[in-house]
Amino acid sequence: MAPLGSLQLRIMHHIWAKGPRTVHEVHDAFHADPTTKRLAYTTYLTVLRNLTKRGFLEQIKGDRAHVFAPLIDERTFKLSQVRQVRQILFEGKADSLLSYLALDDEIDVEKREKIADMVNT
Repeated sequence: MAPLGSLQLRIMHHIWAKGPRTVHEVHDAFHADPTTKRLAYTTYLTVLRNLTKRGFLEQIKGDRAHVFAPLIDERTFKLSQVRQVRQILFEGKADSLLSYLALDDEIDVEKREKIADMVNT
């Protein structure tokens, strides 16, 4: 499964959390967040259509507007991405991936120590 761009991923997170959405609902939700850059309605429409073409969403014709619903659940997508990282960056070696997680100072020290213990046993 191909990786998503940052806006595509943010939109997918929104749809996974809130369920099927129209372009208008996605647009309004992102515009209600003061930390999100304001983008045109047509930008969201284009991204949703591209996600549909790529097989991430389905476009369902509603009474007044099309609704976009996820075809891939969040867990399946995340697992696919972790597998790709493990295979591409770490030559398929889970221990190597975990070793790098144990070095990540953005992760709580106790959690990093647990990860390191798992790798070293």
